[in-house]
Amino acid sequence: MLLSGNHHPAACSRPEFCYADDHYYDHIHNYFYLHSNNYTDPISYLDHHLNNHTFAYPPANSYPYVHTHLDFYAYIHFHAEPNADTNSNLHRYAYFHIYRHTCPTLTHRHPADPLILPANTQFQMTDITPFLKELLSAPGLSGYEDSVAEIIFSKWTPLVDTINRGKLGSLHGFRHGTGKSPRPSVMVAAHMDAIGLMVTGIVDGFLRLTDVGGVDPRVLPGTLVTVYASGAQGHPPIPGLVVQPSIRLLPPELGLNPVPLEYLFVDTGLSPSKVEQLVRVGDTVSFAQPPVELSGETIAGHSLDNRASVAALTICLEELQTRPHIWDVWAVATTQEEGGMKGAIGSTFELHPTIAIAMDVTFAKGPGASDWQTVPFGKGPTLCMGPNIHPAMHKAMLDLAERLEIPYGLEYTPRHTGTDGFATQVAAEGVPTLVVGIPLRYMHTPVELVAIKDIQRAGRLLAEFIAGLPVDFMEKITWDD
Repeated sequence: MLLSGNHHPAACSRPEFCYADDHYYDHIHNYFYLHSNNYTDPISYLDHHLNNHTFAYPPANSYPYVHTHLDFYAYIHFHAEPNADTNSNLHRYAYFHIYRHTCPTLTHRHPADPLILPANTQFQMTDITPFLKELLSAPGLSGYEDSVAEIIFSKWTPLVDTINRGKLGSLHGFRHGTGKSPRPSVMVAAHMDAIGLMVTGIVDGFLRLTDVGGVDPRVLPGTLVTVYASGAQGHPPIPGLVVQPSIRLLPPELGLNPVPLEYLFVDTGLSPSKVEQLVRVGDTVSFAQPPVELSGETIAGHSLDNRASVAALTICLEELQTRPHIWDVWAVATTQEEGGMKGAIGSTFELHPTIAIAMDVTFAKGPGASDWQTVPFGKGPTLCMGPNIHPAMHKAMLDLAERLEIPYGLEYTPRHTGTDGFATQVAAEGVPTLVVGIPLRYMHTPVELVAIKDIQRAGRLLAEFIAGLPVDFMEKITWDD
């Protein structure tokens, strides 16, 4: 997805609107809690142990909203609804403040004197980073996803009711809804395959290459790789290095331009005879760059396209453990997206969902990139617009992000998005589809970069959307207002 967009931040801190007025709402809980109306960026701290509470005013908002129990500091929770206070201008922009509930009662009061936590207080969601690192350490090239599928299978098994592999290898995790059968279903697709290389020939012990899924050859020279040799059964993967001949040995017409893939090789350090014994044409070659946590709560590594979205979908499944949802849910880690969205096509036909949501990475602002070509980095997930997207689904997700004050960006896709969303939209008789993006820098390189907060926000937004789907959603959505 390569489109510019408008960024919509969460409500910012504005001390001039800080009030400590009394307000009363019916609450349902049995403990004492501290209460915070908006941090500068509350979203990344939200998703711990979830219970429901209900606002009595206005009547339209008398359905459950989530609040968060953290495991420290006397249970903090946040209003998910910006209009929860009598005057939305008072507390939506309220300066950092925490009040104690007078529970268990049916009302609570904000006293004039707030309880302020220490300035260095930090809150974190359930840490998705170890799982994401595990995903980034697996190969799983497009069409060869078994290694990464095993990792996801193990992680998802306790989070879903049933799990299996589709006919094209996609992983299908199913959660039963609470509605009356037959229930509508939502399919969430995030592709687990990665780009990489394949051996096309062996010359004097060096491996000639082609790309699997679209690799930028400019970044390849000097790249560490792993060769999955098939010539000797049980032989461990072979480390290697992508190399290029000296410029004096290349065709003169190349000049100082980047060296095309056809002139690059993999050097394994083995003798020619040993390479001939172990390696076969068609063996896969994956990037070997280990994942690296950088400053600013970011992580770099290969195959963040699209395992960042697999991690976000996993967060969604974890959230749904404590959230009832009327609709059935299909969590699908698709195969072969980089080779033509084949896994999503097969899974959509097989599962026949009522609606579909595709999650994928998108181009984030970085060096040399203009604002109109990219979306902000670390400022929330993106919501796509265009003919690939059902406008009613887009509006429903956008309204939810606004209500929850989750920052987001808008992407404009004049044709199809180049994601699994295209496959889901046109499968069978057609499936209403939405695409949610995670901003990523340096796409299709061994050092792709994402912000952990964007993964968390995307996962939580998705869970809130699924949990809030009414049984008659399909009767309400239309192409035009």
